[in-house]
Amino acid sequence: MYRYIGIEDLVASALIELIKHEESSRKISLQMLSDYGTVIVKLLTKQGQNAILFLTKESTYEFVHDYAEFFSIKVYDGIEYIELQNGITKEGLRDQFRKNLTVDLAKALTRSESLTALKISAMA
Repeated sequence: MYRYIGIEDLVASALIELIKHEESSRKISLQMLSDYGTVIVKLLTKQGQNAILFLTKESTYEFVHDYAEFFSIKVYDGIEYIELQNGITKEGLRDQFRKNLTVDLAKALTRSESLTALKISAMA
């Protein structure tokens, strides 16, 4: 059986971790999100799971459209970012997106290797 890791598994968790590190962090580049997803898949694969990253531009745009009350896509200096809407908190993200995570995925999303992909020091 394969575990597909998609945009819905990555965005909120990445933003929660970024906000925990620095409260003003409210956006993540699509490239950094891809790097984060790649690390998550590697961690799960090391644990013996058949994990596959399913992250396309189309799935990203659909996700942002479906959750427009939470996110928007913005371009800064030619780089696309997923940005949190005003008024959305890390608690709101947790309530909406982290409630159905499996333990192994939740751990992978917050491991030091994953945080490094987000440019967060494990000591932060």
